[in-house]
Amino acid sequence: MSHSAPILQSQQPPTTPGPQRRWRARLLSLLVALLLAAPVLAFAVPVQAAAEIQRWSLADTNGDGWAISLFEQPDPDFPKGWRLRLTALALGEQLDHQRGLELEDSQGSHWQLANHSEEQVPAGDPAVPASSAQFDLARLQPRPSAILPLRLAIPLQNGTDQALMLSPEIVEAIGLKAGQGS
Repeated sequence: MSHSAPILQSQQPPTTPGPQRRWRARLLSLLVALLLAAPVLAFAVPVQAAAEIQRWSLADTNGDGWAISLFEQPDPDFPKGWRLRLTALALGEQLDHQRGLELEDSQGSHWQLANHSEEQVPAGDPAVPASSAQFDLARLQPRPSAILPLRLAIPLQNGTDQALMLSPEIVEAIGLKAGQGS
């Protein structure tokens, strides 16, 4: 009598995904995430484009520092258009939030920009930053020459003005934005 040994079927241990399988799973997850995010990204692009801000730092005739920002008004509660914001970097400097900004080039041309300092805070908020003022570029017509420096007479709260000279590079940027309108 012959005794035969039972035949055992070979069972392989469960396979773990190899590096290639894990890579494919990650790629698939990434593609699904991108497809789900596509509508959100499509709306984010115009917002980023509208948020372009140009900035410079300059010293006035007293040697005090000023920050200059040029941007399109982003708040829908206020009129559209390009704004020029001036911020005093010297402690204690307070700008007048009522008077306009006077500009003059070396050829004697003059401009007066409307003060829109109230746009720096949400509509109805009376707490406008004392060291900063904002002006509308809509009245900067005709545009100043891009090859001439431009003198700003920054209105201070004490009733005086502080002179600040802008380089032709800054004047050109401001002129380009003023020419775009709102």
